[in-house]
Amino acid sequence: MNKTESLKKLLQTIPDLELAVLVGSRANGSATDKSDWDIAIRWERRVNGLDSLQRCEELKQQIADAIDTHKDQIDLIDIPLARLAMRALIAEEGIVLKGESSLAWSHYLTRTWGELEDYYWRQHNAA
Repeated sequence: MNKTESLKKLLQTIPDLELAVLVGSRANGSATDKSDWDIAIRWERRVNGLDSLQRCEELKQQIADAIDTHKDQIDLIDIPLARLAMRALIAEEGIVLKGESSLAWSHYLTRTWGELEDYYWRQHNAA
């Protein structure tokens, strides 16, 4: 089992983790041995801010252990706080590790593409 498969298997077991998407060099195939792991995540709505921070730290360690790397090599991107450019990258280039067939992922894609369409329309039609 390769590291991405190990990561996917681990993330399926994490309670309250709604979405997880691999992005960056590990997703687009340009990674080197020294590349970090960029993972966009979204917790279920019932997870509050402080609990989210604690869970992220625990998740980073679990991921590091599962793929045999240092915790500092794991970057978690909080999807709800991400700007439109990052959300577009997640939608267009990301590899879904958890939640691919979920309603949450479908809503995420619909919202992100809608906001992108609106952004480009405003850019094109700006006075």
